[in-house]
Amino acid sequence: MADVRPFRAHVYDPDVAGPMGDLVAPPYDVIDDAERAELLGRSPHNSCHLILPEVAYEEVRGLIDSWLSSGALTTPDAPIMVAWTQTFALADGAERERRTIVAAVRVEPYERRVVRPHERTHAGPKEDRLRLTRAVRTNLSPVFGLYPDAAGAAWSAAGVQGPPDAELSDRDGTVHRLWTITDPTAHDAVAAALRDAWILIADGHHRYETALAYRDERRAADGEGSEQPYDRVMMGLTALDDPGLVVLPTHRLLSRWPESVEGLTSEPAADLDAMLAALDGAPADAPAFGLITSGGYALLTGAPDAGATPAQRLDVAVLERRVLVPGLGADQAKLAHDGLLSYTKDTADAADRVARGEVAAAVIMRPIPKPEVAAVSDAAETMPQKSTYFFPKLLTGVAFKPLDG
Repeated sequence: MADVRPFRAHVYDPDVAGPMGDLVAPPYDVIDDAERAELLGRSPHNSCHLILPEVAYEEVRGLIDSWLSSGALTTPDAPIMVAWTQTFALADGAERERRTIVAAVRVEPYERRVVRPHERTHAGPKEDRLRLTRAVRTNLSPVFGLYPDAAGAAWSAAGVQGPPDAELSDRDGTVHRLWTITDPTAHDAVAAALRDAWILIADGHHRYETALAYRDERRAADGEGSEQPYDRVMMGLTALDDPGLVVLPTHRLLSRWPESVEGLTSEPAADLDAMLAALDGAPADAPAFGLITSGGYALLTGAPDAGATPAQRLDVAVLERRVLVPGLGADQAKLAHDGLLSYTKDTADAADRVARGEVAAAVIMRPIPKPEVAAVSDAAETMPQKSTYFFPKLLTGVAFKPLDG
């Protein structure tokens, strides 16, 4: 099903551009203003100059060309894949390693079920990224995709061995190791291992849908013919069964909280730690989430809905269906658009924001287990945006994929 191939790439030459740690950046949508300023100042070649530029999008193509002319970016003679490990630790202190292969995946409409979404998207970010893609004619950041592979056949097929070609640590302390794969035999073996797989988008839905829209525009202009670079999108691919694949929750911050909530039981908790312990101990087969308001801490629980689909069973869906729509009059997308809903990944930050009066309530979510993420995909359903947080993020700057030539 999935058509995965190597790709002609632009890659940094550290001898000209500087250390890789000064050149990479997180995905554009997790960079705040302070980090953007820091990244732009870190190096004139930092990839943030491309994904969140100080100049008009139409000028970014010239920046890429200047980096190619100076040798800061170079184009390997043959197509490549990239093998990528990310070693990291969470709050429990246990070290984990996630394995990813960066390759070019043929763009397919969702209805073909080859590439599948798991979250809803919004029009604004897609239009923004499409304007940038039209200007630069390049995939700047990889989409993050997951595929079923219990045996780890695709990673084994890549034939990773020896010391990495590059190694760096990011702001979160994650250690990234990169191997450039140039062997056509390894390319073919990876493609064969993934040929019968489907791919679930973990992160980068807007980027994927932008790639699909751009492909359609170019096909309409160029006419049907042989395959072109814009028929494929750069993806980082990780097995759903990879032991280093971690799904974290994204907590909700609300400017208002309903005066009453029907159909949920509220159990007070003494403090944040007590609430988190209660949430962790709540039954997995019934909805539960923590609540922080000026009145204190509580665990909200409810009975499961009979006949609910995989997506409808999720805590984040129950929150929307039982609390936000009836109590605040809108779903999460509308509340976020209106500035009434925002997000945080840190429970202590959520509690602090409530204590300072910046928000009226914080809803603390449980992580969605990986089998439930897959079940939603299998049912051809989607979750509300920011239902999941896959950590660590894939960096921008490991490779760029030109869409011309």
